[in-house]
Amino acid sequence: MGVPEQLKSYRLGRGLSVAELAEASGVSLPYIHQIESGLRQNPSGEKLQGLASALGITIADLIGAKEGISRETLDEAPESLREFVRRRGKRLDVRREDVEMLKRVHYRGKRPKSLDDWEIIFVLLRRILDQ
Repeated sequence: MGVPEQLKSYRLGRGLSVAELAEASGVSLPYIHQIESGLRQNPSGEKLQGLASALGITIADLIGAKEGISRETLDEAPESLREFVRRRGKRLDVRREDVEMLKRVHYRGKRPKSLDDWEIIFVLLRRILDQ
């Protein structure tokens, strides 16, 4: 999804009209219409920041960029989880926030050990949380 679709999706998801978003963001109503209709191809960083702030998201969210998983995030994870992310993360579209959630997974004081266990937990949690 590009900026036009992302902007409209977030705006509608927050229950905002274009006029309300314009008021909250400081970006003019016609300018927002131009972005959402695709007539304004490259909005300035300043406009994107105003819109993102008003929607309670980041510019990366607004432009549809995926946030990478940092080395620090993985360094703090159990070895089996790091291996799961390295081997299966791209195929399953595992994101930084997913890794942060998985790092907290314990059952009766134990953590998953195999790649298959991590995948099952990840897929189930994603399915539950995406509903």
